[in-house]
Amino acid sequence: MTNQFNWQAVLDGWSVPREQEKADFMEHMYQCSGRKDPAHPLHGLYTGLWQDFCIKEAGPIMRDRYFEMMEALRLFEEGKLPEVA
Repeated sequence: MTNQFNWQAVLDGWSVPREQEKADFMEHMYQCSGRKDPAHPLHGLYTGLWQDFCIKEAGPIMRDRYFEMMEALRLFEEGKLPEVA
């Protein structure tokens, strides 16, 4: 019994621009983390970048956005939002 991986299925869904976007964003996270500095203890490693990004960058922003959305919802329900042209 042989299990053969279906490379064609992978390539059929492959998007070069999308893969480049993912690579660019990983590089952004790497640069922002300070890991480009050879003195950084995780210099040269990409492991954990997503978790760091979520906790330090995206997490606080999304937390604030949640409360902004809740305030907008409250104003809408109270009929206090200004008319949009």
